[in-house]
Amino acid sequence: MEQTLRSRKAYIPAGYLGTKRMGELAELGFMYRAATYGIGVAKPFGDSFPYDCVTQHGKRVLRVQVKSCFSEERRNYTGFPIIVACHWGQGKMNYSVDDVDFIAAFIAKYDTWYLIPMESLGTRKNIRVYPGKRRPRTGGEFEKYKEAWNLLLDENYSEKQRYTSRELCQMSALNQQ
Repeated sequence: MEQTLRSRKAYIPAGYLGTKRMGELAELGFMYRAATYGIGVAKPFGDSFPYDCVTQHGKRVLRVQVKSCFSEERRNYTGFPIIVACHWGQGKMNYSVDDVDFIAAFIAKYDTWYLIPMESLGTRKNIRVYPGKRRPRTGGEFEKYKEAWNLLLDENYSEKQRYTSRELCQMSALNQQ
């Protein structure tokens, strides 16, 4: 068994980051950043779900697909391409609003996140975002979602709505009467 593992990984240089590995790092970055906003994050087991993470803030639970771009911007005005579809065989299929609530797009060069509601994508499979200082001549409709972490928050949730275990037990007992 050890021989098989060695020979399989012999072609990968140390420190090599393939696209899958970079995607995994973007997912970790999303979880860390969301946690700094007080958002709970869970990662489903395996790769068989159409979303990468589940977030919870108060009673608001959302399914998030994380996308990333680690490439350099070709020119200041061209922005960064993000594929907002899933790869299926040789083609791309759109995510469904029944399966995913948000696309979280990470632009590594600017350490910037876009939190884009699925409804705003329509039938697009590719979008461009412009995290740099220059505004695009055309497009740019997703700039309003730049660092929009508030979209993942439950507006009705506040620190005052957190209860101790004892308070929850008392409320549960009252509800059962």
